[in-house]
Amino acid sequence: MRIFLRIVALTGSLIALGACSTTNAAHDGDPLYSWNKSMHAFNKGADTVLIKPVAQGYRAVVPKPGRDGLRNVLDNLRSPIIFGNDVLQGKFDRAGTTLQRFVLNTTIGIFGLFDVAKRGGIEKHNEDMGQTLASWGVDSGPYLVLPLLGPSSLRDATGFVLDFGLEPLTYSRFKGRQALLIGRTGLAGLSLREENLEVIDDLRATSIDEYASIKSAYEQFRANEIADGEVQIDDLPDFDEFEDE
Repeated sequence: MRIFLRIVALTGSLIALGACSTTNAAHDGDPLYSWNKSMHAFNKGADTVLIKPVAQGYRAVVPKPGRDGLRNVLDNLRSPIIFGNDVLQGKFDRAGTTLQRFVLNTTIGIFGLFDVAKRGGIEKHNEDMGQTLASWGVDSGPYLVLPLLGPSSLRDATGFVLDFGLEPLTYSRFKGRQALLIGRTGLAGLSLREENLEVIDDLRATSIDEYASIKSAYEQFRANEIADGEVQIDDLPDFDEFEDE
C-alpha cells in the first residue's frame, strides 16, 4: 500500500504538469467512465463528510503504538487469505514465509499485536485472488470504482469476492459472526485511511484531475503487486519527500 500511495502522489504531480491532455487520457481504456466518475464523486463526498473526520478522531484519541498494534493484528488475520493465494499461484516459498509469519506473530507476537516476524527479517507480502487470477492469465477487464471501496477492476472486484472462500470466518458458525466480519472490515478501512491522511490530502491539493491520478496509480500499483514488486516505475520522478513519507 505504501507503494500505491507513493505512485498516487507522484502521478498526481505528473498529471498537474500535463493538464492539457488529462481529460482525454482519463477516457483511454475506461469504458465505465461515467459510472466510475459518479462513484469517485460519491466516495469523495463520503470521505469528506464522514470517513476522514472519523479517521482524524481515531488518530487524535488512539496513540501511535495502539494504532500500529491494531494494524498488525488486522494484517495477521489476513494470513490465511494470503497463504491460500500463495499456494494457488504455486509460490510455495512465499507460502512458507506467510505461514512462518502467522505462527510467530500469533504466538510470540500475541495474536499479531507485535510484528515479531518482521523484526526477525521475515517480511510480509500481499496476495489476493485478483493477483491469483492474473497469474492464471485472466485479463484485468475495465477499470472499476466501487462504492466506498474505491479503485478496482472487474478482475480485482471478482477476486475480492472469491477471497471470502479463503477466509476461515466464512465457514464458522457462531452468533455475531457477521457483525465480526463487518466490524473487522470497517476497522481495516479506518486504519488504512488514518495511515494515509497526509498523502491523500497532498494528492487532492496537487492533482488537477484527481480521478485520472488515482486510476493511473492504481493500475501501476496492481501491476507491481502481480509482479511481486518487480515492476519498475521508471517514468515517475523520485521525490525524496514522498519516499520519506
